[in-house]
Amino acid sequence: MTVQFGKNRLGGRRAVVSGVTGAVIAAGLLAGFGSPAALADPAAPTTPTDAAPTPTMTADQALAIIDSDYDTGAGGGQLSNLIHQVLTLRAQGFKPSNTNAVAIQEALDKRPNQEPLIEALQTTLAYQRKLQAIQARAGSGQQQGGYGIGQPPPGMGPALPPGVPADPGSTPGIGIFLPTG
Repeated sequence: MTVQFGKNRLGGRRAVVSGVTGAVIAAGLLAGFGSPAALADPAAPTTPTDAAPTPTMTADQALAIIDSDYDTGAGGGQLSNLIHQVLTLRAQGFKPSNTNAVAIQEALDKRPNQEPLIEALQTTLAYQRKLQAIQARAGSGQQQGGYGIGQPPPGMGPALPPGVPADPGSTPGIGIFLPTG
């Protein structure tokens, strides 16, 4: 058995084979044998069907139209009362969603039939009240505050060391007495 040191006979062959292989791959890509490019336009424009439709006017514009047409005061009927409640919540900062705006626009297109408009305003009012309830819950949680280090959790009395009465002056005879003098 012979052992050869310092001479790598396969290194030259590997270099030649890898060089030739790389040149063939580069020539193939340059000639266009790689993955084809998609150059054709689709026959019909594709739009996602699950996305909410975009309203052509804002919810505030649609509500202003309804307000000018139907708000006749406190005794104006169901539609008048609904638009008044929706606008009151809108003034408090609870905006209708885009879905609500689209529903209101579609209902405006179906006038003089007021039923779709009433349904759209009821849905909008329910959404605004949901936002109002979420904000009220978040606000009440922040007002309670937390408890810090050395403070008992809310609902528990003051933290007292063991053996110390809650009100030392009201329970004579119980406690630790040290003689003075």
